[in-house]
Amino acid sequence: MELFRSWLLGIIASALLLTIVYHLIPAGKVRTVARLSGGLILLLAFLGPFGQLDPGWDLDYNDCAREIQRMIDGFQQENLDRTRAIIAERTAAYISDKGNELGIICHPVVSTYLDDGIPFPDAVTMDVPLQQELADCITRELGIPMERQFWQER
Repeated sequence: MELFRSWLLGIIASALLLTIVYHLIPAGKVRTVARLSGGLILLLAFLGPFGQLDPGWDLDYNDCAREIQRMIDGFQQENLDRTRAIIAERTAAYISDKGNELGIICHPVVSTYLDDGIPFPDAVTMDVPLQQELADCITRELGIPMERQFWQER
């Protein structure tokens, strides 16, 4: 409260002093310059306490740059994880739809691998015994070789 009181008194005192000075200066260019200078003084009196406040920030460019890079890396990893999950999910849905067309009800689980930072379907685990026509379709259309297709044993 004392800080507010002294701040307000500083503004009032500056305004009164500037009013007296304005009336003592003759009209003309000098008064215009005095008004401009007085306005700046009044502005400084108004903003003075804000310059004294210590927000407690210890800003260092290198710390900020490292934190920003850490956040960017985290967002990129999160985006990659989501992309891999979407590709695996959509590939599994495609295999399931192909299975339905062939009269096979299945719930495949697809894993992915990265090639130059781009995820591709890598392997599929099927919950049904080997269905050669579907296996051939997976190899031909998705590029997942038979060695990376894991079918349920009979």
